[in-house]
Amino acid sequence: MLELRRLTSEYIEAEDRFRLTGEDEAGNTISLWLTQRLSQRLISYLLAAVSNSSIEAAQNFMQDDSAGNLLQEFAQQAATAELAPEQAVDSTLSSQNWLVEEVDINQDTECNVGLIFKKEGVENAAISFESQQLRQWLSIVRNQWIQAQWPMGIWPNWMAGQDEPAILSTESPVH
Repeated sequence: MLELRRLTSEYIEAEDRFRLTGEDEAGNTISLWLTQRLSQRLISYLLAAVSNSSIEAAQNFMQDDSAGNLLQEFAQQAATAELAPEQAVDSTLSSQNWLVEEVDINQDTECNVGLIFKKEGVENAAISFESQQLRQWLSIVRNQWIQAQWPMGIWPNWMAGQDEPAILSTESPVH
């Protein structure tokens, strides 16, 4: 399995798909393509995971929906504010380029998430996100989603202020 340490996420209009270009520790790159249908399912699951498993939700499980949304919005804004510029993973250097058929998701109790991208007949690719990194990546994907002009119904209100472009630091696996 190719273990990715960095990921560049971008919407490619000509394909009407997301391209995730990943790089492993050795500098090998791979381009993974996600359809809108698979992206919606993946993002919906990850948003629910962040919302239900976050420290904010656990510490304040008795709050009403508006208070919960406000706590989630603050946590999302804090994560996005910590994004720092990083050079994109170069998709032209990809040794593999394939359409993702399914994604396995592994999650622990602290909302750390591992994604395993799969296609029959090729080596799987995986990436792991800590809770804050996941929030940052979701913010990036949301910005790309807006660019794609895909239906915004899957995005919760607490992410509404996350429309600015985002790039992560070199210590983080996504941008």
